Amino acid sequence: MSCSCVRAILSFTTWHGIFWFMVPLVVAAAAVGARKLPNVTEPRPSSFDLVSVVLSVFAFGGLVYGLSSIGVIVGGGRDTRIAATVLVVGVVGLALFVWRQLVRGREGRALLDLRPLGVRNFTLSVVALMCLMAAMLGVLNTLPLYLRGSLLVTALVTGLVLLPGGLLEGVLSPIAGRIYDRFGPRPLIIPGMIIVVAGLLGLSMVNETTGVWVVVGLHVFFSIGLAGLFSPLMTTALGSLPQDLYGHRSAILNTVQQLAGAAGTAMMIAVYSGVSASAVDGGASEPAALADGAAAAFLTSAGLAVLALVCSLFITRVRDVGGEAEVVADDPAPVVPAPLPEASDASL
Repeated sequence: MSCSCVRAILSFTTWHGIFWFMVPLVVAAAAVGARKLPNVTEPRPSSFDLVSVVLSVFAFGGLVYGLSSIGVIVGGGRDTRIAATVLVVGVVGLALFVWRQLVRGREGRALLDLRPLGVRNFTLSVVALMCLMAAMLGVLNTLPLYLRGSLLVTALVTGLVLLPGGLLEGVLSPIAGRIYDRFGPRPLIIPGMIIVVAGLLGLSMVNETTGVWVVVGLHVFFSIGLAGLFSPLMTTALGSLPQDLYGHRSAILNTVQQLAGAAGTAMMIAVYSGVSASAVDGGASEPAALADGAAAAFLTSAGLAVLALVCSLFITRVRDVGGEAEVVADDPAPVVPAPLPEASDASL
């Protein structure tokens, strides 16, 4: 739905207006949060590691830039050496960042404690979320380019195309939450992943003559799958760890989501641009070339969704028992505590 709003704003103002439109919304959210959201955790002192912060900048910045320049690296050219060097810096920076967190984590002084990644259910959920976030943001950034460049519709129509899927996802998400509470994650995430993969495969078949309503239908189908995925995956990931790791689990989840979203967007745009340029060089018209690039980007997103589907097959239900997370088999039956033994005469 946010993409629809952005397209609507761009239909009557410049891109600067997008940020001005967000200012009152952010101020309102901050005011409501400050008034209505009390601190329910126990504050604890923590150390600040400047070296880890610097390493994270090189690691995540280098990875995002390097992934966005995959087309340049593969295709060669004047900027290939720079892009490849930045990507290597990102990989090395990530390795050093992880090593430093592991070393400082033994002393309880890590900037980002990586112990939650040792819990299988958490790690599988995080990997699935990363793939899903990369695929989703890649689609949401590529689809408007396809609609505008290949189907030649206006910015307003582009926003309206994305509106039904966003609205439906918002309506279905609370229903998915109720289903999760009753049956656990698997009845939601496995069918949801299959729907997402099918929707992306459908989008990968578009061309310059595809009808706008076909795109609307495919996006709605894709959004139905998303509605059953994000909340169950996040709840399962966050509920798989003991209480003393709550802060670090949220930090890891937020970090990898931001990285996956940026990397996914960069990769899809790189695929879109590279395939489109190759098609133009081969003699295709611009609308046809842009459609080919979009189809290739959607197919790449489908590949990421398949990886998320594989991970989701091994995610199990989590129940809270005495304040600690317990991973159990999927079973809708409630947890019944064992009866206490009767007191013997000797204890009276």
